[in-house]
Amino acid sequence: MDTIKFPLQFDSSGLVKLEEGSADYYSQMLTIAMLTEPHTFPYAPKFGVYDPAFSDIDKNLFVLNAARFVPEVEITDLETNTDNSGTVNATFSFIIKEAQ
Repeated sequence: MDTIKFPLQFDSSGLVKLEEGSADYYSQMLTIAMLTEPHTFPYAPKFGVYDPAFSDIDKNLFVLNAARFVPEVEITDLETNTDNSGTVNATFSFIIKEAQ
């Protein structure tokens, strides 16, 4: 099963989709988790990471949520920095676990 790529992109066949289970698919899922505030989704209130506007990104919460909501991957690295404009940038690395 495929999922729509965000931000939306189009190619000659229509909407660009990501193959479920691919590295791009998991990268998109983890990015969405990083950009989502907890309590945004009523059915998964713990999903997401608190806005780092007034504090650092909670790395432990991100790793915990990845393990809980995307158990197919393991976070291997998470780095954050703040640029001159005050924007917090996060870069993460992961491995896709082998099927059990």
